[in-house]
Amino acid sequence: MANIKVLHNKLLTLLKELDTICSAHDIKYSLFAGTVIGAIRHKGFIPWDDDADIVFERGEYDKFLKVIPANFKISSNNLWVTRFVSKDDENICIDIFVFDNISNSKVLQKLQVFGLKAIQGTLKGQVTKDKGIFGFVFTSILYVIGRLFSKDFKLKMYYKLATLYKNKDTDYLFSSLDKFVYIGKILPKTIVNTYSKVNFEGTPLMILDGYDFYLKEFYGDYMKLPPVEDQKPEHGNLKYVNE
Repeated sequence: MANIKVLHNKLLTLLKELDTICSAHDIKYSLFAGTVIGAIRHKGFIPWDDDADIVFERGEYDKFLKVIPANFKISSNNLWVTRFVSKDDENICIDIFVFDNISNSKVLQKLQVFGLKAIQGTLKGQVTKDKGIFGFVFTSILYVIGRLFSKDFKLKMYYKLATLYKNKDTDYLFSSLDKFVYIGKILPKTIVNTYSKVNFEGTPLMILDGYDFYLKEFYGDYMKLPPVEDQKPEHGNLKYVNE
């Protein structure tokens, strides 16, 4: 994996560019998912990780969209996660996640998450076959329904449902653009009260001060290394760099 270092350098350059934009406009963001685990556990990238992730609160993300320089853009992948890319190399990207408000009611939380998971199912290009018979039937139905609507329409419905409580004063938030397994994890809004800069590959980048609660909720003991057989790239991004 010699060329993973090349990929890490390219991703770090892009992270620095994003940080510069956010710092210039007083926009809060945080390293996220495996990237924030890397920041805490490795002081940089997880050695075998082949992508970079950040998260904005919805209001901060809306501000960010208005100030992106002309040589960068937000692109959409095949599903519902957006990406920050340089127009000079659109294969190298940062995945962007968003924290949205969610109701204080557990019943309404479950209904909103269920709706988003259902739309995720309609956006996928294939049926899930490893979730048992119920999962297979459910995703098959969603797949068929999804063929009836355009991707743009489904993404608009996803956005409307994700931002249902955008202008409401709630005590909780959730990662509305996340994977099926994480989207239902509800977090107290206190985790985004404050942010700090940490050393990431020798560069100060921003993380939310409530990272420990978030990481334990999503990943459990995040300081423990996974088994050796799982220490491998999983996003397929190494094909975009040369040795």
